Amino acid sequence: MISRERVEMALNHQEADRVPIDLGGTAMSSMHIETYRNVLAYLGMREEIKLVDQFQRSVKISKEVNERFHGDTWLVCPKWKPWTQVSKDHYVDEWGIKYYDSPDSLYWHIIENPLSNATRETLDDYVWPDPYDPQKMEGLEEEVKRIYEDTEYAIVFGGFGFKGDLFDMPCRLRGHSNFYMDLLMDEEFINALLGKFVDYWSSLAETTLKPIGKYITAVSFNDDVGMQSGPLISPEVYRKLIKPRQREFYAKVKECAPKAKLVLHSCGSVYQFIPDFLEIGIDALNPIQLTAKDMSDTGRLKKEFGDKLTFWGGGCDTHKVLPNGTEVDIRDEVKRRIKDLAPGGGFVFTPVHNIQPDVSPKNICALYDAAYEFGKYPIV
Repeated sequence: MISRERVEMALNHQEADRVPIDLGGTAMSSMHIETYRNVLAYLGMREEIKLVDQFQRSVKISKEVNERFHGDTWLVCPKWKPWTQVSKDHYVDEWGIKYYDSPDSLYWHIIENPLSNATRETLDDYVWPDPYDPQKMEGLEEEVKRIYEDTEYAIVFGGFGFKGDLFDMPCRLRGHSNFYMDLLMDEEFINALLGKFVDYWSSLAETTLKPIGKYITAVSFNDDVGMQSGPLISPEVYRKLIKPRQREFYAKVKECAPKAKLVLHSCGSVYQFIPDFLEIGIDALNPIQLTAKDMSDTGRLKKEFGDKLTFWGGGCDTHKVLPNGTEVDIRDEVKRRIKDLAPGGGFVFTPVHNIQPDVSPKNICALYDAAYEFGKYPIV
């Protein structure tokens, strides 16, 4: 069985020959660049490293590394404009968001939000990135067709294409504190802002997805509405202001790529939102953040939602087990999660999030080798 069929069967809640494995099929299931360098050195490989998300410093996984770890997915993204360097350690992206590249941090830091002082009256003055910019589509259709015809991978469209769609990205433009206050105090501004986001993302989907939709297995989105201890936003406010906009945008994506399944990355404690995600057309949830409130009992999640929702992730805890556990600990954890989540299909194996530099290459090998070993159907 080829990888594409394996992933499609999982998304259709069918048991294939084994549980499909995702490594780098989304911008949230890859590795930090320092982790990847360590893995390459450990495996005796050399290659040019490319980023799929500069903000998180997560990498594009090569075909050689994917094959070593039995990966079944391949990420494709719209082309993005390089960030503009405005001083020694400061950069601005095409949205006008300013970042600080701290030499003492693993990640970039947002230091200026272009809409921090916006009002309803001045919102129209903001210049949005051009969703019809031909550069975003340059070579993409040819690349996707080649991957589809020359490899067996399940192709996932996303990465920085639809990043932080209708909750996280408005936070980045407005600033988290401002956006949260808007949700409670200025519904008119929120509706105007989110309306513009729906227009932008829908236009981008029309431009980039429509020509390649027939080749795509899944489309991934990033919109975190949970944190470790609970929701970032009350379910009531989410249902009133965010959910209707997501429903509208996801319907447009399905129109552009009708065969593709929709994968939503929303980490943290999102248990309360899962019925909502299903109602607005989400087919798969990435990940299960196993250490967050209400998310640790994978057997319960499978029992409650597994007939409708595919779990894309949650194959191993990345807070404690993966960085600090022994190989035996990792194998036991992987076996447990597969036993809970894999029966009947509806599970794509990947750990909770991008693998960080505190995880040894030895443990990474143990992780994916265990998934390959224990993921064969029937699950025992």
